[in-house]
Amino acid sequence: MDKMISCKDFEPGCTFTACAGTEAELFEKILQHGRTVHRKEDFSPDIYGKVRAFINEGYCDLEDELCKYGECCWEDERGSLRSLSH
Repeated sequence: MDKMISCKDFEPGCTFTACAGTEAELFEKILQHGRTVHRKEDFSPDIYGKVRAFINEGYCDLEDELCKYGECCWEDERGSLRSLSH
């Protein structure tokens, strides 16, 4: 399964979502977004831990289609589905 995250879990009002095949690829996207949009240059180990706790699993291609219509459903680490609206 792919790895997914929504920035609104950390920054209310931010609609950025990211999806990647691996956690490392996902963190690259998260870091780029944090630097360019939120002007965060450094990420402490504490921030990494908090971000990691919000990573969900799902399928990027399916989520991309669903999110177009505001129906994002990601499976969290406990296996339950969580609806996210864009």
